[in-house]
Amino acid sequence: MPPPMATSELHAAPPPVAEAPQRIDLCIPGGTIIKVFAALLCAYAVYVLWPLLLLVFLALFLSVTLHAFVGWLDSKHMKHWVSLSLVISGLATVLGVGIALLVPALVDQAATFSHRFPQLRADTLNQVPLSWGIRTNLASMLDTANWSAADPWLSHCMSAGGIALNGLSEIALVLVIALYLLIDGGKTYEWLLAFFSPLNRRKLRITGQEISKVIFGYVSGQVITSVLVMIFTYLVLSVLHVPGALTLSILAGILDVLPILGFIISTVPAFLIALSVSSKTALVVLILYLVFHVIENYFIVPKVYGKNLRLSTLTVLLGLLAGVLLAGIPGSLAALPVIASYAAIERIWLKPFLRDGVSEKHELQKDKVFGEKE
Repeated sequence: MPPPMATSELHAAPPPVAEAPQRIDLCIPGGTIIKVFAALLCAYAVYVLWPLLLLVFLALFLSVTLHAFVGWLDSKHMKHWVSLSLVISGLATVLGVGIALLVPALVDQAATFSHRFPQLRADTLNQVPLSWGIRTNLASMLDTANWSAADPWLSHCMSAGGIALNGLSEIALVLVIALYLLIDGGKTYEWLLAFFSPLNRRKLRITGQEISKVIFGYVSGQVITSVLVMIFTYLVLSVLHVPGALTLSILAGILDVLPILGFIISTVPAFLIALSVSSKTALVVLILYLVFHVIENYFIVPKVYGKNLRLSTLTVLLGLLAGVLLAGIPGSLAALPVIASYAAIERIWLKPFLRDGVSEKHELQKDKVFGEKE
């Protein structure tokens, strides 16, 4: 008979057993993989189609502006197709008359300017005092180019002509897309709304109406201010006998769509060419440009744009620079109405996610600075 076991031996812990390594299974549903792949495909499509999307975005601005006139004609108990025909015919007439009047004059001024350019260059340098270091730098820069050689002039003309044709083709494409959006945009918009719930459809309709007001105010206001800039600069340059007055005035009107930066860019060539007449003429041009810029920013723009944009100067400048960095000139054109539309998006979509009273405080702050919204 074996001896009895001690109590400690009876209660001794069994030897530890090595645990087998746990296996972690990572299961990704097939639907998730499809969604990720679809998102990457959409991102790639946006990257490839980005230039076209920008043109469509600009065309949408024009289409919304024209749609406001169509809606106004519809309110006068006109048939919709008659309203569309009148608006499209009016746009075509304005463009045709403008091209017929401006293109021959621009071609004539460009030819005259090219023949007089060497003399204008010499006159401009003569107006700069010898004591200024800028005259030496400017003269050396201009003297490095062979102005009498035909090849450089031909290459510059071909390059400028290619840029001009590319710009004209993009403008024509924007016009065509805008007209198609004007005619069939409503049906496409309703087709897209069908994908959303009734509540979101209602929000999207309200958002579309708010943003349409902003876009219409921006585009119509920009057209008015650009026309005023062209008229003013043309009268000033013509009275002072500055060469290329029509070309410089159209340049100023086009660049007026770029707040702040457009004024600087258009002032430099006007000042330099006016310098070929006399230093006093250049100084007068610079002063008058500055005076009009102040009048435009603090008197004309608030009246023309009304309370549609309601953006501070700092916001305008930063938004403009961000638009230029992201998408060049089209981005700068779209920056201001996109930023101005944030107020409607915040009030309609983001208000439930913000602290109580945030949206109301933002509206009160804008009312104090810009006045109550019209």
